[in-house]
Amino acid sequence: MIIDVVKYLFVGVPEDLDHFFEKAQKEGFIQFIPSNKKKGADFPQDVQDLINALKALRKQPKMKEFERVERDPKEVTERILYLKNTIDALYEEQRILDAEILRIAPLGDFSLEEIRKLEHEGHRKVQFFCVKTAKRHKEKLGEDLIYLNTEYDLDYFMSVDEKVRSFPGMIEMRIERSLGELKNRYGELKDSIHNYEGELKEHAGYIHFLKMELTRHFNTSSLDFAKTEVTKPLEGALFSVEAWVPKNRRVDITKLLEDFKIFAEEIAIEKSDRVPTYMENKKLGSVGEDLVRIYDIPATDDKDPSRWVLTSFAIFFAMIISDAGYGMIFLTLALFLRFKFTKLEGMVRRLVTLLTVLASTCIIWGVLTGSYFGLDLAPGNPVNKVSMLHHLSIAKADYHMKMKDDVYEDWIKKYPQLKDAKTGEQFLSGAIGEKEGHKVYEVVVEFHDNILIEIAILAGIIHVALSLLRYFRRHIAGLGWVAAMLGGYLFFPSMLQATSMVNFLGLISKPFAEHIGIQLLYGGMGLAFLLAFIQCRVRGFAEIAKIIEIFADVLSYLRLYALALAGMILAATFNGIGKELGYVGGFFVILIGHCVNITLSTMGGVIHGLRLNFIEWYHYSFEGGGKTFNPLKLLKIK
Repeated sequence: MIIDVVKYLFVGVPEDLDHFFEKAQKEGFIQFIPSNKKKGADFPQDVQDLINALKALRKQPKMKEFERVERDPKEVTERILYLKNTIDALYEEQRILDAEILRIAPLGDFSLEEIRKLEHEGHRKVQFFCVKTAKRHKEKLGEDLIYLNTEYDLDYFMSVDEKVRSFPGMIEMRIERSLGELKNRYGELKDSIHNYEGELKEHAGYIHFLKMELTRHFNTSSLDFAKTEVTKPLEGALFSVEAWVPKNRRVDITKLLEDFKIFAEEIAIEKSDRVPTYMENKKLGSVGEDLVRIYDIPATDDKDPSRWVLTSFAIFFAMIISDAGYGMIFLTLALFLRFKFTKLEGMVRRLVTLLTVLASTCIIWGVLTGSYFGLDLAPGNPVNKVSMLHHLSIAKADYHMKMKDDVYEDWIKKYPQLKDAKTGEQFLSGAIGEKEGHKVYEVVVEFHDNILIEIAILAGIIHVALSLLRYFRRHIAGLGWVAAMLGGYLFFPSMLQATSMVNFLGLISKPFAEHIGIQLLYGGMGLAFLLAFIQCRVRGFAEIAKIIEIFADVLSYLRLYALALAGMILAATFNGIGKELGYVGGFFVILIGHCVNITLSTMGGVIHGLRLNFIEWYHYSFEGGGKTFNPLKLLKIK
């Protein structure tokens, strides 16, 4: 939840200043306000060095931490940075040597001293040239050139002449070191890198030691910076500082000041103040808060969307994955992490909790839709007894059989044997077609698709409606749009000559749905315009633009169906290829295929599951642009 913060003024004697700030840092619920609105100070050089040293050590293989360290942390840090910088410099020199060896290798290995001696004693100039092979055949080259080699589409030549020569279209190659010298230096670099990297790996045992030192520096720096926010009126006889305090922690101020000669008083918040947002969530709420912070910080007058976002994200993620088998893999991974690493804390532990929640919803939705690793289940399969989608398909088949409508007649024309079907389940299992050599229950496929599309649209209507209703006092026209969306859901199937779930489940007949739907649709839009005008006067006319906006947002939820369908098609495709390849080859194809599909589906589930919250849902019930409440507190390493 979002808890309001209040503004306090602290006034006391300078003698208590240091101890007061140290105790405030230990308690960790007060955010001091800069007296001159200054920006945060840059990290001191020693802190930056520690950060860089830790970054270098994190890339090294893990090793046991040193139990006792008697070395100076600055000395350790300087040595690590020296090793890191030296290794980087050696790798750069190695890279340059690689390029140089590659450049002159076609010329062969020779002694530059002998070349220089030949030039001196023979009064000749030795030069090396290269030219593209294709260009060599087009142009006439000097007859006094000596051909050496051809590599990488280049021809190499040597010239021995009384004077320095140049040849059109050819590039002269200048050589500072021979191939042998370069290779010797390359070997020296390799040995040096190995030695320095070995020493750097040994320093990985200092990670915890340096983390503790960095934490101490951070705490000292933040404490010193907070003290600079103090003003000292009356020529330093007193100190004063303003601060933000959560409302639910006001009682703790008295306890904090009981040992000091410091006066604290709640003061008015000025219009120019940017009030920070203090969010306090526990358990699943804290997991939702992490998701909320990915996009933006709520404004102080927002309602905390943490649990809303977590719930809807889990549902949308499950609808996109749409496979109970994949959910079991996620759950196995989550349980492994939870029991393997029992001491996980903070963000990492919350990520494991999030994975557990997502895995559980994937399993539930996969069971409800009868989806297991993309397998094609026959209508009579016992697993379908717990499938919501299967029972909805039976209800849809029963409805069409009873009404003898166009849908029924179309299927009878294609599969005359369906006339003998007595129940919806027989109707589903009677229409058997063939696709790419595989048996397909065509009625089942079409009914499943229709129902899943409708569920996706219904999810959009419910999600957007909840968003509108959360803040309807700010925007009362939202009540009209909720009615309009409900009306559209009831009315539009009649325009498309489709059968909605409310029809085949016997909740509302088609004629009544069309009749009440069109009234809710147009009546809701009219109500939205009227309420917008009452609340906003002339600006309320802008509400007309929301007609397209509202319905476009609802249709955006069709991505839930589209992404789920893509995943199911990929899974079924890999299963089909695997069956054709036999046990050995098929096993690896199915394994690799499902790994790829899980990866792609997970990416889609995360991206689009959050997008529907951050774009479509936030659009109507989230102000955002808040500033994080950042109190002075002690950082600790566990």
